Amino acid sequence: MRVWGEDAALLRAAGADVAALEALEAALEDGLGGLPRDGAIDAHVHLGRDADGHALDAGALVADLERWGIAAAVCFPANEPGADGSFRAANAAVLDAAARHPGRIIPFCRIDPMGAGALDTLHAAAAGGARGLKLHPVAQRFRPEAPEAVAAVREAARLGWPVTIHAGYGARELAGPIGALVAAAPGARIILAHAGRGDARALTARLADWPDVMLDTSLAALSDLVSIGPERLCFGSDRPYGEHATALRLVATAARVAGWSAAECSAVMGGNLRRWTG
Repeated sequence: MRVWGEDAALLRAAGADVAALEALEAALEDGLGGLPRDGAIDAHVHLGRDADGHALDAGALVADLERWGIAAAVCFPANEPGADGSFRAANAAVLDAAARHPGRIIPFCRIDPMGAGALDTLHAAAAGGARGLKLHPVAQRFRPEAPEAVAAVREAARLGWPVTIHAGYGARELAGPIGALVAAAPGARIILAHAGRGDARALTARLADWPDVMLDTSLAALSDLVSIGPERLCFGSDRPYGEHATALRLVATAARVAGWSAAECSAVMGGNLRRWTG
């Protein structure tokens, strides 16, 4: 049995009060109300073991999806670029997980656009069945508007892929750099992670000029989700950093506060993202 996305036996062995954790999780679930989960997609999941120790394997993820009635998840590697910094092995692991769990895992690849052979890594993942790209400017230490990042986003757009970009945590100005990227890669479909929490207000003010930009809800601020509008949002958890109980409750609360319709809730929970991933 799993509680808060973790194995209950391991939590108990570590001295956690599993019964209390179960009660709290159940209380959050009771607050989901009529949030539609039929066909839901989690837009933000890391598979593998991150450099900081956070880890998630495909089997545990699928158990989470079953527990919470979520149809599928967009998955990309954790921050484990390998000795050569290329993410090739981590990308291959995500592609293998997708093959072992067809229909449940939508594989995105990850690259360091500043590294040697970055586009070769992207093409290798494409040949293996990847369906999108993840970029993390903070972890890989590059600016979103750097020429190398623009080249990667343009290539993803040529392949018809969405591009998820880390856009939360790590205080910095984002609206200008993302605007420069959007201008340099017209038509690219970009998902800003964490609802742009690193610079949410400035990003939200620019959205009218960016028709091909969405934001995922993972670890976002409630006030940001309410102000952005459901047509621009896609549900995400950021597993294993986040978990589904609070991720779902966050969206349910935003829907209630903002007065989203059932159709708008369904769009946030999967419909918006499905237009880009199929």
